[in-house]
Amino acid sequence: MATNMDPVRRGRRNDPRLDQTLIDAAIEVLNESGYAAFTTTAVARRAGASTASLYRRWPSKQALAGAVARHIALDELSDIDTGSLDGDLRELLARKQRILDAAAGPALLSLMGQAAHDPHLRQILRDDVYLAARERIETLIAQAARRGELRRDVTAARISVLALVLIGTGLARAVFTAPPPGQVGDASAELAQSELAQTELDLLLEVLRPDRDRGA
Repeated sequence: MATNMDPVRRGRRNDPRLDQTLIDAAIEVLNESGYAAFTTTAVARRAGASTASLYRRWPSKQALAGAVARHIALDELSDIDTGSLDGDLRELLARKQRILDAAAGPALLSLMGQAAHDPHLRQILRDDVYLAARERIETLIAQAARRGELRRDVTAARISVLALVLIGTGLARAVFTAPPPGQVGDASAELAQSELAQTELDLLLEVLRPDRDRGA
């Protein structure tokens, strides 16, 4: 039963098209101005919507930032099943790189940078990025186990580390190894990025299947 503490259920149903418009506007504001200038007013203005319509969905800028992070992590990393663990991990890494290369990449980097100074935002990102990535890895491991590709259990500690590696290498590559603007599309830069991606895949597989090269 709806109560005064449940304004969304008491009011009109949200329009999913406006939800997406507001998320897209939030990503644009984060990319252009960073988290310091990220306000609900700026996002509503960019979306051509009222602040009231935004607050019906997300009551604070931290909640809106969490929605952005959840949109990036859940929408982009879901429904991976290529038929093999190697293929699944390769697809997971490719999607992660697409996130960072697309408009959402700088927005996510901005949120990650601010999280060190904002405990509320840090908790939101833990729930909506780290735990989402961990859940995706658990799903891929379960699929591989059902296919008989894994001969040993993968511990919770290893899954946690894999999630941290998945997120951390993506952020580090975006900051430290991304080619300068003038080299985007350069063949040597693309080869270097491809080699890094292959090495990351090999490392993930080594953690999950350390005996794969010994015919186990």
